[in-house]
Amino acid sequence: MLDYWLAAVRRLAASALLTGALCAAAMTAALVLGDGAPWREAAPPSLAVGAAVALAFAAVLSTANLVSAARTARRHGLALGPEAVPLPCVREVRVPGVTDRTAFQLTDGVRYAVERDPVLRPAEVTAFGHGKLDLTVRGPSDTTVAARIRVTTGPEGTTAVVEARPATSHKRLDAAACWTVARLLERRVEETLRAEAGDGGQVRP
Repeated sequence: MLDYWLAAVRRLAASALLTGALCAAAMTAALVLGDGAPWREAAPPSLAVGAAVALAFAAVLSTANLVSAARTARRHGLALGPEAVPLPCVREVRVPGVTDRTAFQLTDGVRYAVERDPVLRPAEVTAFGHGKLDLTVRGPSDTTVAARIRVTTGPEGTTAVVEARPATSHKRLDAAACWTVARLLERRVEETLRAEAGDGGQVRP
């Protein structure tokens, strides 16, 4: 979990530095303009306060995020690690190729399985076609996750790429919600593709 916390701190570094810089600038202006202190005297304490604010900002948000992410991972039987921090979260599934299933048929099977999954709680399918499935999912803590699944099949095998990102693009951290959704989708996609191969498709060697 320490790896996750450190990755979250790095993810927040830019926002923390900006927050600290704004606080330092505001304090410097108050000392110079309000109290008439010289710039040379006002700058050091202002920078110290700005650094403290930046550290507190990153530490508090990362810790709160870690607690929520750990709870979510535990609930779904997942091992939390630093890979749960970056957004979007991308997972890949590879199975042997199937000779008598098209990408559309495989994607349709994935859609059918995902829509009936009680854990994933899909909200809406926004795009569906040949090898393409886009949907929104109600993730942990009632967050909304936008998921994309792309399926390709050929002589080399069948590949599905799962991508999950927050529905609101400005989010820097999401308490592992997208990672959790991506992992759950990854499991469901792999189960579905392997079932498609076993139920009627001929698996390529």
